[in-house]
Order: sequence, then C-alpha cells, then structure tokens
Amino acid sequence: MIVDYEETCARLGVEIAAIVKNFEGPDYALSANRIVSADRLEPALLASPYMVPFFTPGHRLRANADAAQRGFSLPATLVDPSATVARSAVIGAGSYVNAGAVIGGAATIGSFVVVNRSASVGHHVEIADFASVGPGAILCGSVRLERGAVVAAGATVIEKVRIGRNSVVAAGAVVKESVADHCLVAGNPAEVVNADYAGYRNLSV
Repeated sequence: MIVDYEETCARLGVEIAAIVKNFEGPDYALSANRIVSADRLEPALLASPYMVPFFTPGHRLRANADAAQRGFSLPATLVDPSATVARSAVIGAGSYVNAGAVIGGAATIGSFVVVNRSASVGHHVEIADFASVGPGAILCGSVRLERGAVVAAGATVIEKVRIGRNSVVAAGAVVKESVADHCLVAGNPAEVVNADYAGYRNLSV
C-alpha cells in the first residue's frame, strides 16, 4: 500500500521526509531515494509525523509498535483529497482514507484504520482501531467494525450489523447478520466459514 500513501501525499502536496526500512526484503516505494535504514534515524526525523502503510491490521500494529520503540510519537492522519468526508465524521490518529472513498455523517473512525479506494462508509458507522476496509466495500448505516476487523474488497455489510474483533468478511460477501469475534465469513448471504480465525492473514490485533 505504500505507493497509495505516496500518491495521496503527492496530491496533497505533502513532502515525504523518509521511508524507513526496518526489515529486509524488496522495496515497493516509488520514492526509492527516500528510503533510509531504521538504524540511521536522525532526531529531526523522529520528530516528524509518521504513517504505517499496511492494509493488514496485524502488520500495522507491529509496525506502529516498532515506530514507537524507535522514538516516533506523532502519528499522521492522511485523507486523500479525492475522498468525500462528512464534516461531522471523526477520523483518528494514524488512519488513512484512500482515493475516492466516501465517509458518511457522524461516522467515527478510530486510530490506525485503513479505508481503501472507493469504499463507502455510511452514516453513524463506527470503526475501531486497526480495522481495515477494502477497495469498493460498502458499510451501510450504523455498522460497527471492532478492533482489527477486515471487510475485504467489494463486500457489503448491511445496516446495524456488528463485525467482531479480528473477524474477516471475505471479498464480495454480503453480511446481513452480526458476526462474532475471530470469524471468517463469506458468500451471499454470508455464512461462517471459520469460527476460530486468528485474524486477517492469521494475525490477531
């Protein structure tokens, strides 16, 4: 997801001071010249606002803990200028709203949440910390996503439905009834596929 974060920063005119590499592996960033080793962080950089660009809640949680351990303390909230956000909506620290997303009136989005491209978040929706909403997903009015929950691409969650902690709604599913914690649901109408599911990509938050 790092490239989407980079593109949003570019559209906002926000300069990226650095892209911190804290583990070995391939580099996906567009701004390769901004990549710095986590072992070479200057005090001025540690004072900058930071983001953790991962869709997987467990990866986001761990990256945030690593950033805090290294001395970062100012999580940035990033909203793409092409997103439509109601004036009464609240978006927490460290969260990201990607291009084309719509956030409805009186919605509450917690900390370190990802609302991906063209997702629709209805009025009075509540999204807890470290949850993720996939591209094109629809959360109808008064839906509640608990901590670490994931609604995958193109899924629909009907009004007043609760998705439990670390539960995952599979791509394209239509959820008409509330889902308990640690469940994987799929299909239309959605049914429980796994009732003992750690979380998205088998990681709990």
